[in-house]
Amino acid sequence: MAVVETGQVTGAARALGITQSAASQHLRTLEAGLGCTLFDRARRPMALTHAGRILSRRAFRVLSEVEDLKSDLRHLQSTSLPILRIALLASIATSLTPGLYAHVTQDMGVPELVLSAGLASDHHNALMTRRADVAVTSEPLFDMAGFRSIPILEEPYLLVLPSEYDGPTEDVEALAARLTLVRFGAETPVGRRTEQHLQRCRIDLRRSMEADRASMVVAGVITGRCFAILTPSLLIDAVAEGMALRVAPLPFPGFRRTIRAIAREGELGDIPEQVAACSAALLRAQFETRFPDLPEPVLYHR
Repeated sequence: MAVVETGQVTGAARALGITQSAASQHLRTLEAGLGCTLFDRARRPMALTHAGRILSRRAFRVLSEVEDLKSDLRHLQSTSLPILRIALLASIATSLTPGLYAHVTQDMGVPELVLSAGLASDHHNALMTRRADVAVTSEPLFDMAGFRSIPILEEPYLLVLPSEYDGPTEDVEALAARLTLVRFGAETPVGRRTEQHLQRCRIDLRRSMEADRASMVVAGVITGRCFAILTPSLLIDAVAEGMALRVAPLPFPGFRRTIRAIAREGELGDIPEQVAACSAALLRAQFETRFPDLPEPVLYHR
């Protein structure tokens, strides 16, 4: 890769801090091991052969993986973790960020915190590729070898209505005659879970809109023409922003979701448990402030 970037062995050797003869020998050894010629040495500057172009496209990713591996091994050997990467559900990321930052950097003594927000479906890949050390997620697909799951809380799905709605809430058909359902898209975990539950209950509701973010779903509700089926954690940002909403119990058998901390097995000691406990405390405080009169309780595991 150094030869590719500099266009010559001499420049590559200088960049790597080795002699030109050593760089040439490394290149010949690589070509012999791969059984192909990587550079056309008759051209100036040196040009990649077809095999060389294929290798160069892959080499950056290979070198990045090696550096990530070195970093992970340093983390395991270090007495203090230099950086902690946490993936958060987008709907609770704003609520958790200040408290997690203070807890991780001050109480846990980790110098740097890297946060990312996304859908629950993003978190499996983030952990598998080591872009995240811990995920605070609702993704249910982590019941597999190699991961540990730490429950944080269980929350109910609720009926979310425009604040000015004064019609029936005990009869879903009567409700649907006045408002249409705005929901998460079927490709999202919340959307799939909601659709599956409605099918189990043999309920078919007309829809007028779907979206992949809680803020967009709630925006549909505050038009006054729609209702939604959401959990308290999906409503935190909307309530914090002053959106006028009304929540009620579902007029059919209810269902719940679990928010949990997920981490790779055998790594990070008790750090995932600390992240889970901190997240539970932060969410409990938010729920008690934002939703003092929930029609169904949130159950805390920490």
